[in-house]
Amino acid sequence: MRRAVFVVPVLAACGSDHEVTQMCGHDAQGFDIEEVSVLEDGQGYPGMHDAVIMNFDTSTLPDGALWRVKSVDIMPIIGASDFDGFVDGERVTVEVFDGNNPKTAPLYASTKIFDLTDMDFQATTLDDPTTATERNQQFAWWSFDMTEAMPPGGMTTAGNYVVGVAWDGAGSPPMGYSNFDRPCDQNWTDYADGAGWVLNGATQGSQCSWPMLKVQPEVIQEQTSCDEGSVVVQ
Repeated sequence: MRRAVFVVPVLAACGSDHEVTQMCGHDAQGFDIEEVSVLEDGQGYPGMHDAVIMNFDTSTLPDGALWRVKSVDIMPIIGASDFDGFVDGERVTVEVFDGNNPKTAPLYASTKIFDLTDMDFQATTLDDPTTATERNQQFAWWSFDMTEAMPPGGMTTAGNYVVGVAWDGAGSPPMGYSNFDRPCDQNWTDYADGAGWVLNGATQGSQCSWPMLKVQPEVIQEQTSCDEGSVVVQ
């Protein structure tokens, strides 16, 4: 009896201090290259890394909120004449760097084995490709979940980060590219020539080819419960 009388008021007084909360994530404004450019080419090189500088507007974050890259979609593209006999199984990596310089910024990476049958390919015709071997192509969007590679604590930069694709083995499959209509000073490439990462704007003109990318950031907040449109972040 004495024990019951003692416990009840303690719980009542301290209940608000032990309120259960969850870390909840919801999608923020992302980047979709199809909103600013079009598919014009296909490129793939053994050991090469190609990436672009992105920006997340951290001034829009609610007090106490964090952010990170939730997912990245890239675009495999295969010539129509090669499609039916295409040999898959190559490793492809999506890279996200927590800063605007891949030489020094922390790297989060997600690697997958390419399997043509896992994707919904559709036909397209390239008007005037520079590196693709033919005009008739098959392409698909391939999504990489970055949350398994990236901690729930989020990105640490003020908003600039780098996102790109890296080829293993034979540099296959090629990726869709937007040719020479995006700014060079936002394009980093490691040409697999031993020189490491190069900021293309330092050596080329004002426009460069960019890999076709879709990037989805996520805002993470502590809440009493995750509302509609958000998910629990583990």
